[in-house]
Amino acid sequence: MTSVPVKTENGTQIGDVEFIWARNSREFFFSNSILIHDTETTLVDPSSNFTYLEQLAARQIVKQVLNTHYHVDHRSLNHLFRNAKFMCHKLDEKPISSFENYLKYADSERESNYIQWLKGIFSTLDILEGYVSVPLKDNELLPLAGQKVRAIHIPGHTPGHLGLLFEDLSLFYSSDIDLTPLGPWYANISSDIDAFIHSINRVKHIHCQHYATSHGGRIYDKETFMEKLSKFESAFEKRDTRILEALQEKPQSLQELSSIGIIFKSSHLSDPLKACFERQMVEKHLARLKRQEQIYQADGIFHLK
Repeated sequence: MTSVPVKTENGTQIGDVEFIWARNSREFFFSNSILIHDTETTLVDPSSNFTYLEQLAARQIVKQVLNTHYHVDHRSLNHLFRNAKFMCHKLDEKPISSFENYLKYADSERESNYIQWLKGIFSTLDILEGYVSVPLKDNELLPLAGQKVRAIHIPGHTPGHLGLLFEDLSLFYSSDIDLTPLGPWYANISSDIDAFIHSINRVKHIHCQHYATSHGGRIYDKETFMEKLSKFESAFEKRDTRILEALQEKPQSLQELSSIGIIFKSSHLSDPLKACFERQMVEKHLARLKRQEQIYQADGIFHLK
């Protein structure tokens, strides 16, 4: 099977695997999709080009849908394929099956701007809640007849976050280890920084000819991907350093630390949604720095040790 990338009207195709680039990856409910042409035609993360995916749904050729994780931007058009079999990692099955579970995985503040945004998006886009037919495990082959595609468990972004190893094509899809300029995103209760770092280290040892991610419309060669992956990973240490520098100036509360621009630029924190994400990610760094005994908390105020 050829492994030479070929441009198509909607993205890039390698062999029988078609990458459908998101029409606007800056919006939260868009991500790239993958169409695997097989006897059991499989669509990964239906959230890219809405017009094209609606055409695919009308043709009724998609037999299986795989969600690499539970986030809304990776399953915004699941409802178009409600007659297909649905797959995900078993650890993300609950928030895919139930919107209430999604909210529990998202934010502890049940009236936060993030929770209100999710309620609006789920209502507007008619996000499908549904039974997962095939809960996947790490290193398991997808149920395909014509090619070998392996589910690689790379948690941290979510508990069940999956990458896909297309063995016949020497291609790895790292999903939301996505190499975006912002860096890693872990603004959910269920997200975990240490697991995220471990997953990035695992990806470093997956050697392929081609790589792709869920955001950004391109296929990477190995050298470029690994360079960008190292830069992506460095964001964790940079964020830790910013927090420690801020605490060196003076002890501060979570609210104070969440207002200075550790993750997002401070000028972006007037956006209520980004402010919620900032709070959750800063909180995770603080918990990690406490475990490392670099800081301590007294009466809600964080101090350097």
